[in-house]
Amino acid sequence: MSPPPPVHSFRLFTNLAFEIVVVIFTLVPIILLVYFYSEIPERVPEYLNLRGDVEIWGSKSFFTAFRIPLMALDLQALCLLAKLGAWQQSVGQPDRTDPSPNRDQTLKLTGSLFDWFRVFIAIKLGASSLEVIFYSVARFHYLTTLTRVTSWLSSILGVAVAIYFGYRLLRLERKSKGVAVGSDAHEKPDRDNLVDGFCYYNPNDPTWFADNYRPNLGNKWLYVFGMCLLLLPLLMFGPMLF
Repeated sequence: MSPPPPVHSFRLFTNLAFEIVVVIFTLVPIILLVYFYSEIPERVPEYLNLRGDVEIWGSKSFFTAFRIPLMALDLQALCLLAKLGAWQQSVGQPDRTDPSPNRDQTLKLTGSLFDWFRVFIAIKLGASSLEVIFYSVARFHYLTTLTRVTSWLSSILGVAVAIYFGYRLLRLERKSKGVAVGSDAHEKPDRDNLVDGFCYYNPNDPTWFADNYRPNLGNKWLYVFGMCLLLLPLLMFGPMLF
């Protein structure tokens, strides 16, 4: 029996309800930080310990006030790009035959995993972003417990979701094992698009990798993903580095 046709439009691969939640929890903290920025004192919290106490204070600046919201935007971009990459890898070249009868289900599970990750990232980092206001402005101190609880709950639920979808994807992978035995499951890239016999460069190929390991240096989204990935540690550890 042939596998069901995959989702051929990335827009159809997107859940509107998830996107609305992500936008709200990502943008509202930024708007509130802009609104209350003038009330934030010259000393702002940068790192909290597991008990919710401020471990490191920093001087007020655009970077210290908006570091976590910028981190949230960067992580959202990384998850969305990873989801795009998974979709392009699966359906970008319909002329290649995928031997797995579970390809479409695997693609949908992967998309759901990234959607849930994005929701929990938005909630967790949205709450953490507001701590700059709640820990710094006296009249909002009573809200610090709420942000800590929200942050912890979203972290725990995020791990639970990862385990759930990881288990389902692992089961699908095991079911698909052996289907590709004896077949050319991973077609080798065209030699005309190989640079120095190893690097793969094909701007017309929307997939991110050839042979499952050879990066397609002709895909612009791969570079965008790499830049977002390099930016993340700078946002996370910037106060310690500068």
